[in-house]
Amino acid sequence: SDVARGAALAPQRSRFESSDGIDSGDLIPQALLRKYIQYARANCRPALRGGTFDQEKIASLYVQLRKESVNSGGVPIAVRHIESIMRMSEAHAKMHLRDYVRDDDMDASIKMMLESFISAQKFSVRRSLRRSFAKFLSSGEDRVHLLLHILQDMMRNEAMYQTIRQKQRGGGEAPEVLEVPLEEFESRARDRKIYDVVEFCKGQPFEEAGYALDMGRRLIVKNF
Repeated sequence: SDVARGAALAPQRSRFESSDGIDSGDLIPQALLRKYIQYARANCRPALRGGTFDQEKIASLYVQLRKESVNSGGVPIAVRHIESIMRMSEAHAKMHLRDYVRDDDMDASIKMMLESFISAQKFSVRRSLRRSFAKFLSSGEDRVHLLLHILQDMMRNEAMYQTIRQKQRGGGEAPEVLEVPLEEFESRARDRKIYDVVEFCKGQPFEEAGYALDMGRRLIVKNF
């Protein structure tokens, strides 16, 4: 099977590294990628639902794009550009085999559109345009800060709970290890329309904050 063949080739792939420093063991075999794309095309029809993405953000982006286009004398922005963002967000959702378009799909398509729009302008105005559209381009950084805040709040509540339990048992020492369920973190993130926390848990801000992910027990751990 494809899975067995991929497992057999994994040790060989892991010995090689591409010229740009990317471990070739992380690359998807072309045959498997081709099947993935065929499956997505045949089975996925992501729907645009009003409650799954921020419609006000799209409206605000359209207004600001038109304004900056007039000021910079660039390509006129029309409704078709917003329609392109919608189509790209659907494609992004389809690539992830989703049934509907989410906020992160829309953010990815907005970023692609803005990068294209800014790069097409004169070099002298690109920096000011990046400042103007900073709130649309920095959504990934905002997510990281929000997830860190959620996690800090969960750890603070867990520390209070452990301290109360220690006092009830006659001890007064602060807990040396705090653990919170990954499922609870994912649930609280979904409430803020953030759907993928695993990548965040593998990132540098997560580690620098002193957290570790135990996937075996599906716990987020912090040692003191």
